[in-house]
Amino acid sequence: METQNIFIFLAASMLCMCFGWGMRGSAIGGEKGAMLPGALLGVVCTWYTGSELLTENVFLFAASCALGYFYGGMETYGSTMGLVIQHDKPRYNPSLGYLALAFKGALWGGLGAGFLGVSFSAVSGVVYKWYDFVIFFALVPLLQQIGYRIFNTPYDPENNRMPKVCFSEKRREEWGRNLTVIAALLVLMVLRKDFFGIIMWTGGTVAGSVGWVVGITLYDRQLHPLKNGKRMFGKLSTYGIIDGWKIMEFTQGCFNGLIIGTAFILGWPIAAKNLEQAESAGKLWQMIPQEIDNVLPWILCGLIICSMFLFIIPFKKVSENTLELFERPCYMVAPLCLIMLGSTRMAEIICCFTMYFVLAQHDGIERFSKFRHVKLIRVILVLVGAAILTIQAARGFTLWETWIFYCVGYLVFDFTVLLHPEKIKECKKKSNSTKEFIISLGSVATVQPFFCILAILMLAFGYFNFR
Repeated sequence: METQNIFIFLAASMLCMCFGWGMRGSAIGGEKGAMLPGALLGVVCTWYTGSELLTENVFLFAASCALGYFYGGMETYGSTMGLVIQHDKPRYNPSLGYLALAFKGALWGGLGAGFLGVSFSAVSGVVYKWYDFVIFFALVPLLQQIGYRIFNTPYDPENNRMPKVCFSEKRREEWGRNLTVIAALLVLMVLRKDFFGIIMWTGGTVAGSVGWVVGITLYDRQLHPLKNGKRMFGKLSTYGIIDGWKIMEFTQGCFNGLIIGTAFILGWPIAAKNLEQAESAGKLWQMIPQEIDNVLPWILCGLIICSMFLFIIPFKKVSENTLELFERPCYMVAPLCLIMLGSTRMAEIICCFTMYFVLAQHDGIERFSKFRHVKLIRVILVLVGAAILTIQAARGFTLWETWIFYCVGYLVFDFTVLLHPEKIKECKKKSNSTKEFIISLGSVATVQPFFCILAILMLAFGYFNFR
């Protein structure tokens, strides 16, 4: 298989991860927000292979990476960052903070890149057996609970009962869940001699660590005066027009794209050799019967939709842990298992409808909650979702259509911050001069234009490669 240009690939990886990671902290956060950079990375890596067969099944790899990054979104890091950036707090401990963020970043990146690597090996038909994934994902909830109990409990700050290793002061940590899952994934890869998966996991681990360390360093430098008493970016930092948090996220994305992309290049000859049989047959190995693939993904899609009603209707009555107990397996257990087994239908649902659904769910419940016509907005979001689901069932979406949504759709949702009632009131009060108006916008004045530039470059890349 003849691969695409290495330098264009690395540039595209950095560009897409910069956009995706920045958008994750802007339009939607948490586990669901982390799906965007994963999906973008999966698409670009598939493009690099130059294989028509893999490109025809691109959603398998995009979905596996998206759901792989979903795992890392469980990790809380805001309080951990405080160890580095809160210079005037009693818990200021930059050494511990850097170590903790590098560790959490390694878990996050390792899972995302690791599952992406495994997905390429899985569809080759020469590395894994169908029962490997059935057993592995059946054990995931148990493994997560074991990891959480061992590493993240007890958690009772009021009575000073905390885990032996704790990186957050006010937030419950869950990195133990990811640590045990990674351990099990590594065991599986070693047993099946999945060297490509191991290379990708290594690249993701290094990328996550380096990205976090460099990113938080830049944030810390921007947030506090330098040794000469001046601020990085001068008055732009003083007025809040430059956002150190966003600089951190954009930097993380760039390093993830560069290092994981490099790992993919180094490991691709191994993956290509594994895929020779599938390429000769003109068909990827599918371990799930077609009859099941036509039904089960839609059942899981229905469960994902039901999770929204659990959040909306009894939100104040049901604990967050109960909601997550239902919701998380609907994303990172059953769907990812089906995708590893070769379910193209499940992969398409995740990459298209679900990527819209998580945005509509987040913004419909949170971002639009104070809008004057919030009920109408929610109705519109539901109707658009119904239309997308109908098209998904009738004919599906092309890669180019999906790429447009990733670039433009997320950007449109993110721009709603400009329409927030409180933001509009603040801007009106300070509209006497252009300077005051720009200052009232805060970091929106620089972040949003930068997102637009990234989106335009991504659309140009997609236009010439995905149409």
